[in-house]
Amino acid sequence: MNPSGRRMDEGRQQQGAASGKRLLLPGKRGSPGRRSCGVGAGAQSTLLRLFLYAGLWMASGSSAQVFNLSLFVDEGLPPDTLVGDIRAGLPVSEQQEGGGFFLSEDSEDSPLLDDFHVHPDTGIIRTARCLDRELRDHYSFVAATLLGTVVQVEIRVNDVNDHSPRFPRDSLQLDVSELSPPGTALRLPGARDPDAGLFSIQGYTLLQRTDLPGDSTGPYFQLRYGTPGLPPPTLLEPLDLVLLRRLDREKVAAHELQIEAWDGGHPRRTGSLRVELRVLDENDNPPVFEQGEYQATVREDAPPGAEVCHVRATDRDLGPNGHVRYRLRSRQASGADGEPLGDTAYFTVEELSGVVRVRRPLDRETQAWHQLVVEARDGGAEPEVATVRVSISVLDVNDNRPAIHLLFLTEGGVARVSEGARPGDYVARISVSDADGDPEKEEEDAKELVVGLRGGDISLSLEGSEGPFELRPGGSPGVFFLCVQGPLDRENRDLYELRLMATDSGSPPLTTEEILLLRVADINDQPPLFSQEHYQASVSEAAVPGTAILWVRASDGDEPGTDSARLRYALVEPLAHCIPETLSPTLGCGSYFTIDPETGVISTLRTLDREVQEMVELTVVAQDLGEPPLSATCLVSITVDDVNDNEPVFRRQVYNATLEEHTPVGHCFLQALY
Repeated sequence: MNPSGRRMDEGRQQQGAASGKRLLLPGKRGSPGRRSCGVGAGAQSTLLRLFLYAGLWMASGSSAQVFNLSLFVDEGLPPDTLVGDIRAGLPVSEQQEGGGFFLSEDSEDSPLLDDFHVHPDTGIIRTARCLDRELRDHYSFVAATLLGTVVQVEIRVNDVNDHSPRFPRDSLQLDVSELSPPGTALRLPGARDPDAGLFSIQGYTLLQRTDLPGDSTGPYFQLRYGTPGLPPPTLLEPLDLVLLRRLDREKVAAHELQIEAWDGGHPRRTGSLRVELRVLDENDNPPVFEQGEYQATVREDAPPGAEVCHVRATDRDLGPNGHVRYRLRSRQASGADGEPLGDTAYFTVEELSGVVRVRRPLDRETQAWHQLVVEARDGGAEPEVATVRVSISVLDVNDNRPAIHLLFLTEGGVARVSEGARPGDYVARISVSDADGDPEKEEEDAKELVVGLRGGDISLSLEGSEGPFELRPGGSPGVFFLCVQGPLDRENRDLYELRLMATDSGSPPLTTEEILLLRVADINDQPPLFSQEHYQASVSEAAVPGTAILWVRASDGDEPGTDSARLRYALVEPLAHCIPETLSPTLGCGSYFTIDPETGVISTLRTLDREVQEMVELTVVAQDLGEPPLSATCLVSITVDDVNDNEPVFRRQVYNATLEEHTPVGHCFLQALY
């Protein structure tokens, strides 16, 4: 077993030294820091020395002193470079003492002894290999003397500028439109440098040609990197190439740029990226419509394919860039079947001619006005697009029946009337209209986008009416009121079916029928009613508190489920028979019974005593939750049944009697009463 791999006793715990570490023990070794792979000759003496040192260390555990030693070494130095001396971390009085050190290695971090030679006798630390800070930047271990003094050693690897900035690639090709506005940013990949601090990337430099023929306006590009106010690495990210002025492909078709990244070393290290930026030619002239807006009219009975209007746009460009094609721009998504929605569902435009046609049947009553956006697009690689608005008015034809509109004036706006309504009260406002209009007037007013409802020539009647209701004119043409004509009783009838008939003045006239189901709303006009006026029950005087005795039940004729029909029970119990002098010390003077307010179940509240009260009469009140609440009462008689719960008691504790001699057998000479 290698002495450097032996562990300290887990029972010893010192400040700054963790148990379970690998230990290097002082002793004579061929080469400092060299680890053997097995147990050679003399293994028994080595084990004895290990236990001796471990015992000395454990014995001094309670008075151990901990000192810190920080050492620094540059990366890249050759092996066997002197790093430091552990004794430098000890007090001056202990630096001259011999005996060596117990050294721990943290096996969970990194193999300390693979990178350093630590001599356990002298405490001298040297590098075992060329260090690389980018792989590991610090080491730590604990050294303890035989006297129990502990030194916490921290070795930090200093960075040196041994890496140059490097871009992910050596060259990059970008395309940019000649119409890109100044300020356009092209994202570039940033360089990376494994070094830290000042030796990492500090900035970028743009190298570009500024001596273009006939160009004296300055450079086209500049670099922009980082976020202002934030420290590195945020200071360098992102890296953008920003356009300073407009490009012209006809003057310069391509720009070659050199991006240089540099660090803060002396001398500085750099890395470069070659950027070839190609300027793309663009379609400079958009199509232009002959009119700023088109307006048209079409009858609602126009068949699919009928021409509505003709739009036309021209493009000054030549070749494919000047060939214009038309289409409708949809402002809504397509339907489930892929068909367009909205106005574009009713019209189409021919791609080459620009003729707008009816696509499917129109309905002026559904939509009297349509607005389309026609798009003209040229044939360029990046086509230019122009749009124009087309407003289409749909002219009416006589194809609609009158419409009946109901507005209930009751609470909540539902088809319901209170049974407490008085004659003359309004139930609903009824208006009649006809979606058809005057075609000649509509054609004149098409540009004003006015669509109105007519109702002055429509009659309304209440046909086959059952119940106390009537129609009254509302003052305005086509407006009527449905009113109560007589008393209502929901308990007698809670639903009425009314039939409204609206007829226009066309030839032939068109009629619309509306069936109205009118419910009668309940009011709290029905008091509760008990199933019996007088309930009788009995209960044993031995019944425990909470014993159910009787269930009383009441009903309410108001609408079920409403507050007017919901009942609550209460108990009225007289206390006239409650005489405290007759009660046992365990019994108080109060109510013997209680009732569940929801179910009406009467149960005992406390222990009964027939000898105190044989009969109890209660009054039960059932009250609904309506406004105002109504109530009813019933009488409940409860008999308390006797149980053998009392012992005999003599009236006197001592009886004296005199008996003459020779009294015959059977003669009664004393009577003891109880």
